[in-house]
Amino acid sequence: MTWLRSITRTSDRHCDAIRILPLTAQCREWGDTPIIPISDFVIVDGYHMDHLRLRALTLIETLAETGSLHQAARRLNTSQPALSVMLQEIERALGGQLFERSRRGLVPTERGAYMIRQARLMLADLRRVQSEFASGNEGRALLRIGALPLVMLEIVPRALALLRQSQLRIRAEFREGAASELLAALADGMLDLVIGRMLPEFSANDDLVPSFLFTESFCVVGGAHHRLANRRKISWQELEAADWIEAPTNTALHDFFAEAFLRRGLRPPQPIYRSASFYSCIAILGASECLMMVPREVGGHFARQSRVCILPVKVNEASAPFSIIKRRSRAATQAMRAFEDSVRRAVRRGGPMK
Repeated sequence: MTWLRSITRTSDRHCDAIRILPLTAQCREWGDTPIIPISDFVIVDGYHMDHLRLRALTLIETLAETGSLHQAARRLNTSQPALSVMLQEIERALGGQLFERSRRGLVPTERGAYMIRQARLMLADLRRVQSEFASGNEGRALLRIGALPLVMLEIVPRALALLRQSQLRIRAEFREGAASELLAALADGMLDLVIGRMLPEFSANDDLVPSFLFTESFCVVGGAHHRLANRRKISWQELEAADWIEAPTNTALHDFFAEAFLRRGLRPPQPIYRSASFYSCIAILGASECLMMVPREVGGHFARQSRVCILPVKVNEASAPFSIIKRRSRAATQAMRAFEDSVRRAVRRGGPMK
């Protein structure tokens, strides 16, 4: 099913109205209004309708999060019948059903899924503007940045130091997490950009645009006083027999660790310790004879603090490129461009990455 998208300016209400309608082979005009195909959408020029109010966008977002009119009513501090009437009005204005009832609650239709994403994008931009004009923040542009943990160790701090040299007044909110979580937040408008990997499952989203930053490489580390610390050469057979700490499961290391041994005809060791945090893993390394495979940026960071030693082992495996990922539909602000430039300069000055 393809959808019609109609946007019209209602000057008396100072608001853009959105109309979404099913497109069939016979449907080539809407009343006396011509339809102009554009990719998967068409513009219906001149069709007037009541605009989508802020409370309607909030309701769509809340229903998507709760899957229940009852829970949405509690969250929005109103009655369920009132929300039911409002939802019917929204669906009538948009020309079709947004949610279907099921045993699991309210499930978005195809049209509903599209409107949920649009509502989240519009509300996220509005909340960002509200935050920028909050008390004490006038004149400071707000940046909402998602980053994988390893870039928060040195790359982002170096970038912020470079950014402070400019005359821009910027506030930044950082969110760490797995790449899938950060990309989903970016797609929903909750973040302005992400520093991380572009995952295959998000490649179909034309609104997400990655820009190459660097290719991550790996190294093998042990505690600062590990028995292999002073060795000049270590075989992979010795590594196979060693005790290992498993990398966090939400990182690329979870897959590349096994691949490194399999490519050399060896059986991947079964880790004896597991942790979801790099910091916990580094602490365990210091109190044991275990080894761990980590991104070279992480290994270098903790080696400079004398908390680990990097073993003389060549790990040829490389992960997917790291990128700065932005939304095509979100116009880059001066603050975003300045931060991206600072990140790129920080990477060039960092040393271990290519």
